[in-house]
Amino acid sequence: MSVNDEKVRLKIRLTEEEKAKLERDAALCGLTQSEYFRQICLGKRPRPKQPPEFWELLNALYEIHDKLERLTIYYPEAAEECSRLESLVMFLQGVS
Repeated sequence: MSVNDEKVRLKIRLTEEEKAKLERDAALCGLTQSEYFRQICLGKRPRPKQPPEFWELLNALYEIHDKLERLTIYYPEAAEECSRLESLVMFLQGVS
């Protein structure tokens, strides 16, 4: 650790409501309160961790897309649905 990387203690005062929000938001992101606060200070906006169901859904969409894509040989109109699924997956990945 270099001199510039030394951590200093910072004391802040929060209302009970603000403290509860900090605790809740940090926990949702899977971060300690300190790390959550550091990221905000660096201009980042930590995102909540997605629940396991989200990843299960994303995997299921990948599988459906793959199977549907194989059918486009026989049903060319399925290509449009593949494109829609790709857009949905890209949107969901941006959320995570």
